[in-house]
Amino acid sequence: MQTCDRLVVTVLVDNYIDMLMQNSATVTRQGMVEHFLPRRGTPLAENGISFLLEATTAGRTTRILFDAGMSGVPILHNADVLGVDLTQVDQVVLSHGHPDHFGGIYAALGAIGRRVPIVVHPSAFLPRSIRRPDVMIQYFNRGLTERQLVDAGAAVMAVREPLDLAPGITTSGEIPITVDFEHEVPVGRVSVRDGRVGPDPIEDYMTLVVDVTGVGLVVLDPCGHSGVLSSLDHAARLTGNDRLHGILGGFHLAHAGITREKIDKTVEGLVDRGLRLVSPMHCSGFTAQRVVADRLPDAFTLMTAGARLVVEASTNA
Repeated sequence: MQTCDRLVVTVLVDNYIDMLMQNSATVTRQGMVEHFLPRRGTPLAENGISFLLEATTAGRTTRILFDAGMSGVPILHNADVLGVDLTQVDQVVLSHGHPDHFGGIYAALGAIGRRVPIVVHPSAFLPRSIRRPDVMIQYFNRGLTERQLVDAGAAVMAVREPLDLAPGITTSGEIPITVDFEHEVPVGRVSVRDGRVGPDPIEDYMTLVVDVTGVGLVVLDPCGHSGVLSSLDHAARLTGNDRLHGILGGFHLAHAGITREKIDKTVEGLVDRGLRLVSPMHCSGFTAQRVVADRLPDAFTLMTAGARLVVEASTNA
């Protein structure tokens, strides 16, 4: 696998916004000045996530939109606030077929304004429902269909396997859960396939893996459905590079039924893997963020809506 020379990740959508957080050597934010002297307005937050990746190699930059949040409002508003020109997006990737990740896709495609490749697992289109004693939600992903994507301007690439997108960037493809405690218990989570209703394995879930020259792998894991540790280990196997630099996204540790033991084991696994950047976002939850901050104080970086991360190539061994 090739590497990229420079990676810029802009958070277009996340659950949180904090205008008082400070910049660091690698992260810039919309801060107090922008808050009180807004030229375009301040960012909006919602329950969802969306990243814009800009990967540069040999002077050429590829721009990838990864997920699109829950609705079309924050992604378009925040792109304007942050000075992001969505017409420059080269490719789009949807991590999986849940509304807090695809909900803003039609607004985003409209802003892109031309037919653009969109990578998505074919199982993302299967009807999904939630069935529990207290609630029944039928076909909650009905807003995502291949026909609607095509009509909105997408050239759909429905693939199960990893797919190289640019030098140093690949989709993960299907991610095997290899860490025993990361298997989810799909309470009430069902899907329809081949005319039958059964537990939903969320096999469509995928991450993006970026190999930055001399730095190592940066994994964008928007919702953690395969487990952040399994996703990191898969990225290392996929690329043949076991130098894990960072992970950012939703760690899926805030939901009902997630135990403190699972959170502690997850963070212990992150410690063991020697990461230099760990950013629990979206569905990670406050407890997981606090434990990461306590156990990995130098690596912990809280990325919120409007934050921009830069990872530069390094010549150090």
